[in-house]
Amino acid sequence: MRSLIAFASFGLVLTLASSPVSATVIDFETQAANRGGSLTGIPDSPLSIGIATFTGGELRNALINLPAAETGIYVSEGLFGSGETNPLVITFAMPVSGFSVLVANGDSQNQTYTVSDDLGDSAIVTLALAGSLTNAARTVALPGSGIRTVSITSANANFWNFAIDNVTFSAVPEPMSVSFVLSGLVLAFWCKHRRG
Repeated sequence: MRSLIAFASFGLVLTLASSPVSATVIDFETQAANRGGSLTGIPDSPLSIGIATFTGGELRNALINLPAAETGIYVSEGLFGSGETNPLVITFAMPVSGFSVLVANGDSQNQTYTVSDDLGDSAIVTLALAGSLTNAARTVALPGSGIRTVSITSANANFWNFAIDNVTFSAVPEPMSVSFVLSGLVLAFWCKHRRG
């Protein structure tokens, strides 16, 4: 009897504890170590890091001619190679909130990028050409909670060249069903009342 009440109480605590856990930041430093700074056209895809899976790009360390991204990055380039894609896609194994990503323009001209999620939120940013020391990269945030997929798309559909870094998010624990917990509580009280 006491175990039923304890189980139901535990379930109720789990249901109520649905606030996000601390933020995770993926900066690609470890994964891109010793990868070099020149594009190869050979994707590292899918690339799983924790609960995030990245598809469509390759890991590079301090990409040459891109001063806005001088550390480990995940990059997609459409002129050479095969298998790299526009958009880059991030899929999460569990819902997330507090999402943001640094987008860096690798094109030789100003370019527009769209960051969008499966909840319908999106943000559009125009970045300066790759050699610029200012405005060639920007952090873009999405407001939704429960995000499962994010796409980063270049408006240059033919010869895109862009990178992402500092992917930040917080996992949102999926609460147990309230009806399941309430059923457990009802069962526990019914058993207690019956024993009487």
